[in-house]
Amino acid sequence: MNKSDKPDNKYINREISWLKFNSRVLQEAMDKKNPLLERLRFLGIYSNNLDEFYKVRYAYIVRMIQFKRKYNNIVEDQEDTDLLEEINKTVAHQQQKYDRLYEQIIKELAYEKILLVDNETLPDTLKIFVQNFFENKLSHNLTVLYWKEGDKILNLADDVFYLMVTMIKKNGSRQYALIEVPTDRFSRFLVLPDIDDKHYIMFLEDVIRHHLRDIFQFFKFETIEAKSIKLTKDADLSIDNDVQVSYMESVAGALKERLKGLPVRLVYDKTMDAQTLKFIKRMFDLDEYDSLAPGGKYHNKQDFMKFPTLGRKDLEYKKITPVIPKILKGEKNYFKAFAREDTLLYTPYNDYSVFLKFLRGAAIDPKVKKIKITIYRVADDSQVISALINAAKNGKEVIAVLELRARFDEAHNIKWSKLLQDEGVKVIFGVQGLKVHSKIGIVEREAQREAAGKYAFISTGNFHEGTARVYTDFTLFTANRSIVDQIDGVFDFFMANYLVKHNKDISVSPWGMRRKLVLGIKREIKNKKLGLPAQINIKVNSICDKEIIDYLYEASQNGVEVRMIVRGICSVIPQMPGLSDNIKVVSIVDKFLEHPRFYWFKNAGDDIVYISSADIMARNLDHRIEVACPVTSIKNKEKIMKIFELGFEDNVKGRLIKEGLEEPYQKNRKKKNRSQESIYQYIKDLNK
Repeated sequence: MNKSDKPDNKYINREISWLKFNSRVLQEAMDKKNPLLERLRFLGIYSNNLDEFYKVRYAYIVRMIQFKRKYNNIVEDQEDTDLLEEINKTVAHQQQKYDRLYEQIIKELAYEKILLVDNETLPDTLKIFVQNFFENKLSHNLTVLYWKEGDKILNLADDVFYLMVTMIKKNGSRQYALIEVPTDRFSRFLVLPDIDDKHYIMFLEDVIRHHLRDIFQFFKFETIEAKSIKLTKDADLSIDNDVQVSYMESVAGALKERLKGLPVRLVYDKTMDAQTLKFIKRMFDLDEYDSLAPGGKYHNKQDFMKFPTLGRKDLEYKKITPVIPKILKGEKNYFKAFAREDTLLYTPYNDYSVFLKFLRGAAIDPKVKKIKITIYRVADDSQVISALINAAKNGKEVIAVLELRARFDEAHNIKWSKLLQDEGVKVIFGVQGLKVHSKIGIVEREAQREAAGKYAFISTGNFHEGTARVYTDFTLFTANRSIVDQIDGVFDFFMANYLVKHNKDISVSPWGMRRKLVLGIKREIKNKKLGLPAQINIKVNSICDKEIIDYLYEASQNGVEVRMIVRGICSVIPQMPGLSDNIKVVSIVDKFLEHPRFYWFKNAGDDIVYISSADIMARNLDHRIEVACPVTSIKNKEKIMKIFELGFEDNVKGRLIKEGLEEPYQKNRKKKNRSQESIYQYIKDLNK
């Protein structure tokens, strides 16, 4: 293809692509084939995603504009201010859909005898119950801030939301106040007593609205009303590099500064009067780049993820029973099993207790001398942390490489780091200038006749038993000496950052992973020209790296079939004539969050498969410590390839990534294949 024939726009902006992904989440809320309570939870997931988007991505673009620096947009000719406008228009369009869908789901809940009542529709027979809850529990847990014209600008938290109270006196003068809705101490949803087999639920803020006159009994006013507002702030974390300050202190200090982050978005009740809105804009110092989003009566709908189930299992997804791998059934000593052959878990279809039992066993096994692990995110009540502490108390050397900069988990990880250090674990706080995102570990054990001396575990997801129930991820256990030694070499680097090793098998960013991907793509192009089997298969959360995308376009133009499963951001434009005719991208949004990353190259028929912690983004390939590990066992390679095929051919929950905002479900005449159900059945059959 001649250079002059190439389309001008070859990429999708990462922010717009992300909004397309969130639209796919909204599609799941719209899908009436999904259980009703799950549809409501998808509304919560959509809201949670959007909040994080404005805190991080939108705020970053605003900073670039304010600092007069160019945002690194893959769509090079797009102005930053035009991008902000496109983002806000797209979100406003989605919000209209969201609001209509919310009203529809509320009606469907009512049909199922689940009624959401407010301060105006609360049945008389339930008013005493609500009053008792308010007086005995809620009233003394409220934070009320009041101010008037001329008072200083308020610095509000963005992890909570507020009721904006407007009190108007007889003479028309106004008094304003804010009530913090304490969802950190109470459920957002107050479950009321049933009446005639009907369930009643009340939003926490409606309980507050119902008692406004009691709260403000000391004020004189003619009328009073309370409207919801939600402020989203810049979540950037600026780390102080002062050598006299410890890294942990620097991160802790940055967290305090984050609380003072500039606002970037205000969502408010669209029925709020103009004068009150004008006052709010002035009080929060909102400028032309901040997004103002009129909404409905209720905000912070991420809480729908925790909507009460009320015992209605018929309105939820059916639970699955995770499967123990066949090699481990009846096996008490996992070390023996892993020494015999590599074992690959695919959670949540396989039971994550395998990993937890392995780590717990290592903690108490007298033959185990050392445990090394990277930690990015862990559960609130982490069994992983508990096992590491147990091991340290048993006299084993335990080294935890803990990344303090895991976004929104920084405070959490500071807490864990202190606990681990207090219990004798050696904690390494990542690497200066590089975020440690790899998910790897080593267990060193006295070599026995029946078992090896060292074991490695490599995962595509965090060592987090909570997310392991709802995220799909691979974890590989291996005693392969070559792989184990190379993984151990990564820990040598963590201990001494000058020990950068060049690996034969595994690939480590930022030194080798980009090169490995490029060489893999080039090899497929070469094989295609030679008439040999050539194909590229990729599954990731996101792909927006320009260099890798350009190589994939080149592969397509040379006849190489490129198949991808991408859950989130996808800057590739598939099946564009002359550019990407041979590229097809599918996105799956379903019951479980699709999280694994792996790369599969056909390699002239001798398939090469890597599992990895890395998405195909510049941050992963150039600014993080990531690991891609080859899967050498034929059985495990076949398992991954089969899982990819089932996902790529999903004709129930698979969407075709296309240019433009609409991404249709993939439909074909083949047998119905909802991949998450098909994969679970495949895993069960494999382990009978």
